[in-house]
Amino acid sequence: MFAAALFDPLSVVVLLIILTMIGASVAWLRGGQNQFHVLTGGLAVLRSVGVELHHEHPIRKRLEAAPVVDLSFEEIARLLAGDRVEPAAHALIRLRERVAWIERFAQYAIHLGILGTVFALVSSDPTDLEGFRARLPIALGTTFWGLIGGIALSALAGACESLLERASLHVRQALLEGLEREPAPAEPAAPDALAGEE
Repeated sequence: MFAAALFDPLSVVVLLIILTMIGASVAWLRGGQNQFHVLTGGLAVLRSVGVELHHEHPIRKRLEAAPVVDLSFEEIARLLAGDRVEPAAHALIRLRERVAWIERFAQYAIHLGILGTVFALVSSDPTDLEGFRARLPIALGTTFWGLIGGIALSALAGACESLLERASLHVRQALLEGLEREPAPAEPAAPDALAGEE
């Protein structure tokens, strides 16, 4: 009875839709993880950017005033403009936007499960007890897949948010390390060059 409920045609349709949403979410998370590694591999660039930031630069002021303040990835991408790790910062910006979609997918999965349950119950004849009992497995199967999908998608959304938090932390630390270093002093002009100018 349990297997029949889970693999009823309507339950399988709900399962396939949920698996599609999970597949897209996993692909987004994997892409974000790859870009996270690219970004953290290029943090030396952010350290050097931090050294070169002017004392009046708004990002420098924010970091020096309250290091716990979150810099947005948009600001980070602006600091990295023209560098090889800039696309990684932009990819993480897109992942942040996709987290909202993954959370919506979790809601859709639960709603699909409930919709399947309601459809199975409404399409049965309540005066026919045997027919009503025959429709119950469909209701249980769609509800089961909807709840499992909702849990899985919520976990994926949490994993994406955790990845973005770790990326923000690494980036802030790299910028702060750059701000703590003094810029290298300018090289004095060679005596021959000064003599040539006179």
